[in-house]
Amino acid sequence: MLPINSFGVVAFSEHPHLHDVIARIADWSRRQDVSVTFHPFLAPIAPKGSTIASDEKTVAASSDAVISVGGDGTFLSVAHLCRFTQKPVIGINLGGLGFLTDIGPENLEESLEKIKAGNYSIISRMVLEACLHRHDAKICRFNALNDIFINRINIPKLASISAWYGDDFIADFNADGIIIASPSGSTAYSLSCGGPIVEPNVNAMLLTPICPHSLSERPLVLPATKPIRLRINERNPDLLLCADGLDSAKLRGNDEVIVSCIGGTNLIQLAEQSYFSLLRTKLSWGTVAKRNGNRP
Repeated sequence: MLPINSFGVVAFSEHPHLHDVIARIADWSRRQDVSVTFHPFLAPIAPKGSTIASDEKTVAASSDAVISVGGDGTFLSVAHLCRFTQKPVIGINLGGLGFLTDIGPENLEESLEKIKAGNYSIISRMVLEACLHRHDAKICRFNALNDIFINRINIPKLASISAWYGDDFIADFNADGIIIASPSGSTAYSLSCGGPIVEPNVNAMLLTPICPHSLSERPLVLPATKPIRLRINERNPDLLLCADGLDSAKLRGNDEVIVSCIGGTNLIQLAEQSYFSLLRTKLSWGTVAKRNGNRP
């Protein structure tokens, strides 16, 4: 791959190790004569003499790649900041599970050196687009790396949402809400609601009802070749349309949300790691069997 000679650095939360990681990135950049631009949030802790962006847009515009320092939530924010362009995003994991973040603080300098030299791979992840229509007018459009979801706000009553796959009617879902997830998002909100894990290279969308009134209404895995259309029925509680938990809009009765796949966004990956190896590590698969000596 092409060498990367300029980086943007983004973080949003005060993690106990954040100061150390930012100092190490700044020190490495000086020693390697690499341009690094820090997000304005990091101005109070960036070392003296560091380049601080005037605004969020400058972080992405002034760099070949953007480093996300935090967990998957920060990574999603960086993907949105980059507007889901082909600009690659690198994840340094200071969070919990970290399905999207590839680098640990213990390998920071070594990893950055490999990326600078072009010793990395680019992987593409599906991006979802949700268009909100009201009275035949397009109100807004959101993009998401993980999921588009509709959920209740304020009043704890069941929502009524009708769903179509292309022109095929699926069902009227009576539930707390509904999630449309990408394969990348299958290990996020959808998983916590009982949805399946889907390998990221599968060209599919997941439809997962949130706490459905009928136990027979199960998650669906659908080819991403057709859009999913959701209609908000009358007499609903207040509902919110949300993309990756970042962009949102309030919904009204008879609103329609059309969710489709619009392509991909780039992630930098250093190791050729099996997705199932990642799942074993992050979700502790097989640990009981190993403790009991039952591993095949």
